[in-house]
Amino acid sequence: MLETETGFAALVSPDSKIARDNARYQEQFGGEPITVLLSGPLDNIFSTQNLAILSDFEQEFSGDECYRAINGPLTILQLAQQEAEQAMRAFEEQLALAQEQAAAQARAAAAAMGLGEAEQEMAAQQARAEVLQKFQPQIEQLQLIGQPSLDNPAFIASVLYDAEGAVSPAMQSFVPDIAHALISVTPRGNMSDQESLQAVIDIENFFSSHPLDGVKVTVASAAKLVDAISNSIGNNIKVLLALSVAVMVLILVFTFRVRWRLLSLLMVGLSALWTFGLMGYLGVPVTMATMAALTILLGLGIDFSIQSHNRYQEEVARSKTVGEAMVTSISNMFPTIGIALLATIIGFITLYISEVPMIRQFGMMLATGIVISYIVALFLLHSIVYLGDKKIEIKKLKEEASKASGRIERILLRLGKLVINHTLWIFIVAVAFAVGGGIVDHWLPTNTDYEDLMPQSTPALVELREMRQIVGIGGTVRLMVEADDVTTPAVLIWLKDYGDNALSAHPEIISASSLATVVSAAAGGVIPAQPQIDAILESTPRSYLAPLLSSDRSIAGISFNIEYIPMGETHDLLVLLQEEASPPSGVSISPVGSLALGASTMDALVGARMTMNLICLGAILLVLLVVYRRLGSIIFTIIPVGAVIAWSSLDMYLIGIPLNPLTAIMGVLIIGICTEFMVLLMGRYEEEKRRGAPPQEAMVTAISKIGRAIVTTALTTLGGFGVLIASSFVMIRDFGIATVISVFLSLLITITVMPGLIVWYDEWRQRRRAGKA
Repeated sequence: MLETETGFAALVSPDSKIARDNARYQEQFGGEPITVLLSGPLDNIFSTQNLAILSDFEQEFSGDECYRAINGPLTILQLAQQEAEQAMRAFEEQLALAQEQAAAQARAAAAAMGLGEAEQEMAAQQARAEVLQKFQPQIEQLQLIGQPSLDNPAFIASVLYDAEGAVSPAMQSFVPDIAHALISVTPRGNMSDQESLQAVIDIENFFSSHPLDGVKVTVASAAKLVDAISNSIGNNIKVLLALSVAVMVLILVFTFRVRWRLLSLLMVGLSALWTFGLMGYLGVPVTMATMAALTILLGLGIDFSIQSHNRYQEEVARSKTVGEAMVTSISNMFPTIGIALLATIIGFITLYISEVPMIRQFGMMLATGIVISYIVALFLLHSIVYLGDKKIEIKKLKEEASKASGRIERILLRLGKLVINHTLWIFIVAVAFAVGGGIVDHWLPTNTDYEDLMPQSTPALVELREMRQIVGIGGTVRLMVEADDVTTPAVLIWLKDYGDNALSAHPEIISASSLATVVSAAAGGVIPAQPQIDAILESTPRSYLAPLLSSDRSIAGISFNIEYIPMGETHDLLVLLQEEASPPSGVSISPVGSLALGASTMDALVGARMTMNLICLGAILLVLLVVYRRLGSIIFTIIPVGAVIAWSSLDMYLIGIPLNPLTAIMGVLIIGICTEFMVLLMGRYEEEKRRGAPPQEAMVTAISKIGRAIVTTALTTLGGFGVLIASSFVMIRDFGIATVISVFLSLLITITVMPGLIVWYDEWRQRRRAGKA
C-alpha cells in the first residue's frame, strides 16, 4: 500500500500561500509545459509528409481535455497561411478594383472622343492590361511562392526563412537552430503526478506510432523527471536495505559477542516492517527523506535491542538464575533507555514544525519507528532470550558471558583511564573545533535543486539538460498578476515597465513575456488607449493569449526566461523581482511555477534549521529537568549535543557537503543520537556511584560496561547510515556521509571528552562539600 511522492507536494505544503497561488495559476493557464524536441535537418522537419503528421498530432491532442494549448512551428505556419490567404484575397480584390477603375476611365475617355462601343471596349481592355503590367512584380512574387498551403514547400520556406536564408524572426522561438524545432504542449493544470506522466506517455506513444521521417522526437517534461526519481527510489530502497542488513550482520558477528548475537537485527527488522506497514495504512508516502529513514531506523532502532541484550549478558555473569538476570536487567535498563527514548522522540517530533511536508513525514516516521523498536526490544527480545536460555545451565551461561565481554571491557577500561587523566587537553581541542564549527556554519552552501540531488545519469535528466543547451534557456520564472481588470492601460504600462526594467537590471534574464509585450508589439512599442487594447486582444489568436490572460481578465501572467542558475540564485532573483515590482494600487504580484516552488524550500529548510535545533534542545532540556532535577546532569547531557552540531558543521564545510532537505535537519538527528548516548552513560555512571564507587572509578566502570553496547550501537548505526553513501541520489549520499561523521563524533565525545569533565565536576563538588564541612 506504500505510494511514492516525489513531486513538489513532498517539498511544499499544499496549504502554503505559494502552493495555493500556483494552484490558481495552473487552473487558469495550465500546468508546466511539455516540450517536444524535433532533431534533424529543417528540410526533413518541415517536409510536407512530416507537417501532415504534426497537424494530425495537434488536431488529436487539442481535442483532449488533458491539454490546454499546443504551440510550435505549425502554429506559425498556420497563422502565416491564414494571413497569406487573406492577403491574396485582398490583393485579388485590389487588382480587380484597380482594373475596373482603369477600364471605366478608359471607356469614359473614349466616349468623350466620340468613339464607338467597340473602340471603348478596346480602350478598357488596354487599361486593364496596363494595370496588370503595373502589378506584375507582386504577381510574380505570389507565383514564386505559390498557393499558401502546407503542401507547398515554397510557401513553407518563405515562412521558415528570411531573405538572407536565416531562420525568420517569427520562427526563432520554435526553431532555435538549423537542426532542431520545438513544440510546447501545455497540459491541464493541477494534475497529479500520475496524470502528468500519462500525458507525456500519450505524446510519446503518438510519435512512436506516427514516426517522423528523418527526425528524432524527444519529449522532455518535469513529469518524466518525477517518474525517474520514483523508479530510482524503489531501486535504491532494495539495494540500501540489502547493504544495510549485510553490514549490520558483519558488525554484530565480530563486535557483539553474546548468545543470539543477530537477534537485535531481527528485532529492528520487525520494527521497520511494522513502521513501513503503518505508513502504508496511514497513507504516508515514500519520499527521498522517508527512503533514507529506513536505514536510519535500522541504525537507531537496533540500539534498544543491543543495550537490553548487553545488560542481560552482564547480569547473567552475577545472577543465580536466568529469571533473576532478566528481572535485574530490565529493572535497571528500562528507566534509562526510556529516558533516552523520550529524548530521541522529542528530537524527531521537533521536525514537525518544518514547513516541508517530507521532513514532517520523516520525523513522524522515525518517532513512530523508535517507539516500536523500544516496545519490541522490551517485550519480544527479552521473551525470546528467556525462552532460549532458561533451559541452559546458569554456570555455562556465566562462563560464556565472562569470556565474551572480557577483551572489549579491558580495552574500554584502559581508554576510560586515559581520557580521564588527559581531560584538560582533550577539552581544549574539543572547544577549538566547536568554535571553528560555529564560525563556518553560516558559510555552508545550500542546494535544494532536485536535478542536482538525483542520480545524474538519469535519461530524463540528460534529455532535459540537452534540451536546455539547444534552446539556450535554463528555466522560466513565472509571476501571477491579479487585479480587477489587468487589461487597463495603467496596469499594462506598469507591466511593460516592470518587464523592461527587470531585463536591464538582471543579466541572467534572457527575455520577458507578458500581456504588455503582446499589446505593445501590436501598437508600435507603446501601450495604447483602452479601445485599441480591446481591439488588439480581440484580433490576437487565442493560442497566444491563453498563457497570458484569464478569461475574466482578472489574472495575467508574466514570465522571464533565464539562464540556468543554481536554485539559491533563483531564490534570490525571485526575491528581488518581488521587491522591485511596486505594483499600482489594487494590483498584486505573486511568484508561481516550478522554479518558484523549488526556491521556496530554501527559506523553509535553511531558515527553520536553527529554530528546529533550538526548539529541540529546549524540549529535551525540559524533559531532562523533570527526570533528573539536577542541573549538573542536565548540562553534561546538553553540552556535548551542541558541540557535536558545531563539529559536524565544520566537517561538512571542509568536505564540501551542502545543506539539502536532509542535511539541513542533521542537527535534530544529532540531538537525538548524542542525547541517547549521554543518557545511557550518565545513567550507568550514577548507578555505579550509588553502589559506593568514587567518581573516577564509577566512570571507568560505566565506560567499560556500557561502553561495549554504545560502541556496538555506534558501529551498527554507522553501518546503517554508511550504506546511504552507496545511494545514487546525491542528496541521500551526502546525508549518509554527514550522518556517519555525526554518529562517530557523538560516540567520540561520549567516551573521550565528557567522562573527564563529569569526573572533574563531581570531584570538585566533593572537595567543595568537604571544605564547607
